[in-house]
Amino acid sequence: GSRNTRGSRNTRGSRNTRGSCDSTGTQATERSAGTVRTAMTGRTAVSAFSRMTALSQAGQDFSHHFLTSSSLQPRIVGATGDKTKVRVEFEDLDGDGAGKTQAKTGIPSDIRLPCFLIVLCSFCNNCSYGVEFSTFAIYFKEAHNWNEATLAGVAQTAGDLTAAIMMQVIPVFVSNDYDPDELDCFRRYLHYVTSMPYNLSLIVFTWVLFNGGLVTPILPLAITAQVLMGTTYVYSSKWTTDMNLFYSLGDPKLFLNLQVLCRNADAVGGTIGGVLGNFLYTVDPVGPFIFTCGLACVVFVIVTVGFCARLGFGDDIETAEEKRSR
Repeated sequence: GSRNTRGSRNTRGSRNTRGSCDSTGTQATERSAGTVRTAMTGRTAVSAFSRMTALSQAGQDFSHHFLTSSSLQPRIVGATGDKTKVRVEFEDLDGDGAGKTQAKTGIPSDIRLPCFLIVLCSFCNNCSYGVEFSTFAIYFKEAHNWNEATLAGVAQTAGDLTAAIMMQVIPVFVSNDYDPDELDCFRRYLHYVTSMPYNLSLIVFTWVLFNGGLVTPILPLAITAQVLMGTTYVYSSKWTTDMNLFYSLGDPKLFLNLQVLCRNADAVGGTIGGVLGNFLYTVDPVGPFIFTCGLACVVFVIVTVGFCARLGFGDDIETAEEKRSR
């Protein structure tokens, strides 16, 4: 009898032991699940930070910075500095060497309209930023009595750096893996407005808003507009490059041709902005910004109407170009 009693006690002890082990295991599982979720969140934040600080990736976005792009571009295309156009060598299929010639590459007639619109955006972008870059400091001093040179310099650079950081961080947290046809009306419209090619119209329209905001008598609003101009410049430079990449159809020489045209438009726009902006400022302090606001309005209308006439609205650029080519 006493042996049976001891056995039952042992049985109850083993059951308690199993129960405590199961409870401990459940708690450990919950803690491990929480640890996994924390680790995943941590990895997401770390990957976003690493994308932002890795020079090999960040350099791709900082190449659109105003001062960086002005220093690095335009690039001379060719073996020597005397060559200013890309040339293509045709292979001699007969093998006698007589057939090797050089032919100038140009812009195919089918893409000249979008090429013109892209170049026009580059011109407007650099002209507007050139005017703001050359006159914002003296304008803030005379119009708002703002004498903080250090803060003015920080505000000038903040917009460019903000855009470069956004280009690294946004893709980590916002996914583009969705079907536009499954979205509601508003989100579908927002998708097409912020996608190629109408993102160029959107970015040009921001020049209209920020030039208008810069001349307001409210200093915080004017500073905000001035900071966001840098962001607009960087995104405009990137999106025009993306459009050139799309219309080059994988042809590196055509892509370089399109890029050279845009860099020439940048140079012309920056020169006009720097010279005309200072002249207009002597006439009226708000004159340069009214000029660039009007220029952006005209370019916005031309770009929007041009792409609407070519592609319509409501389809992705790949689908629209495919329908147009049929």
